[in-house]
Amino acid sequence: MGPLEGRRVLVTGGTGSLGRLLIDRIRTGEQGHPDRIVVFSRDEAKQHEMRLALQRREVATDDAVFAPSPVDFRIGDVTDLSSLSAALRDTDVVFHAAALKQVPTCEYAPFEAVKTNVLGAENLVRAIREQRLAVQTVIGITTDKACKPVNVMGMTKALQE
Repeated sequence: MGPLEGRRVLVTGGTGSLGRLLIDRIRTGEQGHPDRIVVFSRDEAKQHEMRLALQRREVATDDAVFAPSPVDFRIGDVTDLSSLSAALRDTDVVFHAAALKQVPTCEYAPFEAVKTNVLGAENLVRAIREQRLAVQTVIGITTDKACKPVNVMGMTKALQE
């Protein structure tokens, strides 16, 4: 038995590099077996690929798309308060991995980095607080670049913290 035993887990940015690793780690049951794991991300193609991989299928058919899965998928964006709020209902534990993490992307699109990395985290807290959701634990996934930020990505992750 572990801290995730019987919990309902949501991973924001669940199709990203860190999110996918986190989902794999959660699925091992090392920290307990959750009742539900939900991947929340805006990348439908990666969700589709992930769904097929979890079902060990190469081709999508209706039965693959609608088959029971060890992981549920939800399209949405942390910058959209309403879609994030809906995903948070009936969630006990949140791993917040949604972020823009590529330094060049953040340098050339700083406002997008602020929206995702800073405002996305704010939306998470706002949704839980304002709707009095029963979320018990929120874990923010961050980077060492937030310690002494020298670029937009590092600063936005520092602000998130």
